[in-house]
Amino acid sequence: MLGVLYDRLADLSELPDAHLHLRRLVLELAVQGAFVPGADTSPAPLVRVGDVSEILTGTSVNAAEKELRYAGLTDGFPYIATKDVALNSGVIDYENGVKIPCDEIGFKVAPAGSVLVCAEGGSAGKKIGLTDRPVCFGNKLYAIVPNDGLIPLYLNQVIRSNSFYEQFKSQITGIIGGVSIKKFKDILIPVPSLVEQQCTIDALSNLEGHLANLERCRLSEQLARMSAVDGALAALRDSADSASLKLVWERVSSRFGGWFTDLASLKRLRQAIIDVAVRGLLLDEDASLVKETTLSALTAFGPKNGFSPRPVSGPTPTKTMSLSAITKGIFDPTAFKYVQETPPQDSDLWVEPGDILLQRANTIEYVGVSAVYTGEIGDFIYPDLIMRITPKPGVDSRFLHLALSCSKARAFMRERASGTSGTMPKVNQATVKAVPVRLPSIEQQRRVVAATEELLSFCSTLERGIEARQRDGLALLEALARRPADGGPSAGGKDAGAIDEQEGQGNSTEAAVGSGFAQKTPSSAKPVDLGHKHDDDRVFEAVLVTAVVDAFFERSPEPLGNFRLQKAVYFARRRIGDTQVNSDYLKKVAGPYNPKMRYSGGIAVAKSQGWIREARGRFGFGHIRGANAEFAQSSLELRSVASWVRDTFVLRKNDEWERLATIDYATCALGKRNDAVTPKSVLDYIRNLDVWQHKVAKLGLNEFSIESAMLELSLLFPTDLRASARVLG
Repeated sequence: MLGVLYDRLADLSELPDAHLHLRRLVLELAVQGAFVPGADTSPAPLVRVGDVSEILTGTSVNAAEKELRYAGLTDGFPYIATKDVALNSGVIDYENGVKIPCDEIGFKVAPAGSVLVCAEGGSAGKKIGLTDRPVCFGNKLYAIVPNDGLIPLYLNQVIRSNSFYEQFKSQITGIIGGVSIKKFKDILIPVPSLVEQQCTIDALSNLEGHLANLERCRLSEQLARMSAVDGALAALRDSADSASLKLVWERVSSRFGGWFTDLASLKRLRQAIIDVAVRGLLLDEDASLVKETTLSALTAFGPKNGFSPRPVSGPTPTKTMSLSAITKGIFDPTAFKYVQETPPQDSDLWVEPGDILLQRANTIEYVGVSAVYTGEIGDFIYPDLIMRITPKPGVDSRFLHLALSCSKARAFMRERASGTSGTMPKVNQATVKAVPVRLPSIEQQRRVVAATEELLSFCSTLERGIEARQRDGLALLEALARRPADGGPSAGGKDAGAIDEQEGQGNSTEAAVGSGFAQKTPSSAKPVDLGHKHDDDRVFEAVLVTAVVDAFFERSPEPLGNFRLQKAVYFARRRIGDTQVNSDYLKKVAGPYNPKMRYSGGIAVAKSQGWIREARGRFGFGHIRGANAEFAQSSLELRSVASWVRDTFVLRKNDEWERLATIDYATCALGKRNDAVTPKSVLDYIRNLDVWQHKVAKLGLNEFSIESAMLELSLLFPTDLRASARVLG
């Protein structure tokens, strides 16, 4: 177990608040006997605390008496109150200015090596400290004095463990919340031999020293990374034109895996992308077609405040969106309240697709945040704290949203917000109307929006990977804590060294950037070899199709259409590392497409076996789980790949599926011919194909957007393109 933990410490130390989680983990493992050879077969006996220690209660001293008689004394025993015991570290403040004379009657003295435990109040069972000298103590503390069979430091570790706290918490009673001394004595603790106690103490000390070193290294690396991110974002923002921005982006994008490893830096990257997009640096443009104006000149309606009727429990015919519906800069249709009043159909309270919604009141960080409404007409009215803006013809609402979201516009509104000293500063309509906007032609607006959305989509991929690493890292900590205390087989018969490999394969989102705990750099993703699963390609493809349909069906019963099923299987095969995918898929109008799969291959076989079936949904016909789906018998690895496809692409638009699949196909085709794979060569490849040349305009393809897509693809799919044994046959 110790070796398993050491192997993972460096990666786990990068989790948020890792030092707290890891210290808690090693403490729990120590108390379980994880670092004692043979503890799994001969666990330590559980004994009542009262049977192996003396438990002393403290003495209450009121503030006036304390100040009059005991404050400022130079001799005597330190008087320790609950406030003098640190919450997490357990450090005791002996120099608190209060001492009890050694001959004072009425005070109990806890000898050095006693464990002080807060017994009542908000800190009950949480504040715990080990004394290194004799002390007197307050009435809210218990002093546990171990007998000769307990090493004080070991007892301190046990009492700080979660297993002890859970027992303690179950005994809390009363208004104040405390545990009586009688119930406290009944709490059970493991008491191994003195040799095993010392073994646990030594191992824990060793690990805590290692954790301290890791934390110092992590902080040093974090400072260096923050400095690098600062420089990179400054270079992006300071670019003089699109050509210089492209050079900077090439340098920055090559270091994404090492620099943008936390959500805060990604948030700053998103902001920098929006800033350079609004300045006209993402793409070449005709400066003569650009005009400097203000929002007031670009709106057909608004900005106008909404109306906030009293919410009711509902459901009712009318929904008003909440402020949180646009807090993230993207409209969230799930954030709403029901109201009783229903405005007339022609009321301007009803928002329409393409409207911009802007928060006129929020905290200083969020005031002025906007989002484009993407719902349906008649679905929502908007509240008083939100302004509605409808752009004029010739103004793309998505571009105007970017203009309102750039640093310059946000700062303009924040600086003019009223009541900035309070918790809810507000901007008025005059301020919003005066926001400066740099407006290119409508065609350029759309191109800028497409390029920006591509880059922001890439940021979202990175973000999902970061969140998955954090989530799975915490799950791994819990798994380690629950694991038997040896280095051998667990209850499930798995070897201790296989913990994160198994969990990593089972997780779908983490694989989106290929960055499990065994491999921090996203581009180091390796294909999964599934060659031994099926000898028959059609059967294998049918099992894969079933796994994909099943994964999407788990998320929503809505049928998976043929377009998405085709692309999902393509992405899954690329994730596996199947190099034959380019041979099986043809270049069709909608991108890579495999007609054989539908009529005689995987889809046809899966349908004939009842593994999947056709069904009609809101958006037409598609495929859902069949009655015999369980007989497909897909492996854990295959199911994890299918889940990865779902979690990576399900919320993306079809154009994004098509764009990534097309660029990936072109990249692989060029690589197979040993041609140079560059954004220009990929663009030329697509442009020179009659069946695909329309995609350049349809998908907004240019060298910059293709370079960004190639970078994302390098994170999504294996880079060594090793084929599975099934394909090589």
